[in-house]
Amino acid sequence: MRHYLLRKKASLNLLLITTFLAGCASSENTVDQQKVDFNHELYDGKPTLGLTGEFPPENAKEALLRGDQAYMTNDSDLALYEYIRALSFPSQEYADQAFYKIGYIHQQRGNYELAKLAYTRAALISEDNIQYAASIGIVELKLGEQDNAKKQLLRAIKMDQQRQGKSDWDPEKDLFSQRLLIDSISPLSAYIGLGIISDLDAKHKPAQQIYLAALGVNNRSEKALTNLGYSYYLDGNLKQSEIINRRTTTLYPNNKRAWSNLGLTYIKSKRYEDALDALSRVMPTERALNDIGYFAMLEGDYESSIDYLERAINTSPVFYAKAQENLKRAQKLQISAPAVKLSKYRENNQTQTTVYSITDTTH
Repeated sequence: MRHYLLRKKASLNLLLITTFLAGCASSENTVDQQKVDFNHELYDGKPTLGLTGEFPPENAKEALLRGDQAYMTNDSDLALYEYIRALSFPSQEYADQAFYKIGYIHQQRGNYELAKLAYTRAALISEDNIQYAASIGIVELKLGEQDNAKKQLLRAIKMDQQRQGKSDWDPEKDLFSQRLLIDSISPLSAYIGLGIISDLDAKHKPAQQIYLAALGVNNRSEKALTNLGYSYYLDGNLKQSEIINRRTTTLYPNNKRAWSNLGLTYIKSKRYEDALDALSRVMPTERALNDIGYFAMLEGDYESSIDYLERAINTSPVFYAKAQENLKRAQKLQISAPAVKLSKYRENNQTQTTVYSITDTTH
């Protein structure tokens, strides 16, 4: 009898342990379904969302909707979480949209490698999507991958031209001998990106042609206006550069690049006080004075250069090393060197405040 009771007690204990472990496994699975995957390769937010008590979405579409709602409330970490959760469902019907939205958030954050990864996965699912191809090209341009960017942007533009009935449009031919058709649903960023590449290749007239075509669809496009003004500056068309940059700063007074472009245009025209007014909108006065002195030096106007660099040093509340360095150089050049051409030194002097990378497509 005693042995029977011991066996029964052991069986009961085993049953309780088994039931307990099963219960733990069940609870753990439930939590995992609701838990944020903070180690996902496309998630870079903070693991402090506190979402484990929330009911999980029933399908990918609902997860996307939740992500959109989070994004609209400026909670991009939560939006990323929901978009990544949309990818966990067996049905991949909305996977390309999820990857695209993930890429867009990373692009806004400046995480261009992650943005490229997400955009590329979206494009692999939907190869004929114009916006996906355009987005890959834009982030590749920001990453400095100019050749790859050009291929993707041309691919997006070719699909856009074919969409509008130009089935014979061939990017292998002279791109600018064929009129580009751009409408309200064209990916303007792709066209503007191609314009930037043209400016990088010193093909300023074709670049301006693209920006003007984009402005034909949206005459207030901040990106097109900003890059057009800079393209005119690079091309030496100071009159048009001033007109476009002044228009841009009027429409978008917080556009730092446009104010800097306007300042550079005034410096090139030797309108230094106008340049000081423009540059002071986006940087401290001593930095603006230093930049004017620096570029005046590059133009061979050493007298003005020394004047503005000395003003920069006197204006700065602390010892302004950069202005001191530029002043010594200007004084030395004034004595012994011929006039310095801007194009000769630009490439090796990219650290000056007003020199913006031409590949900056944020505006």
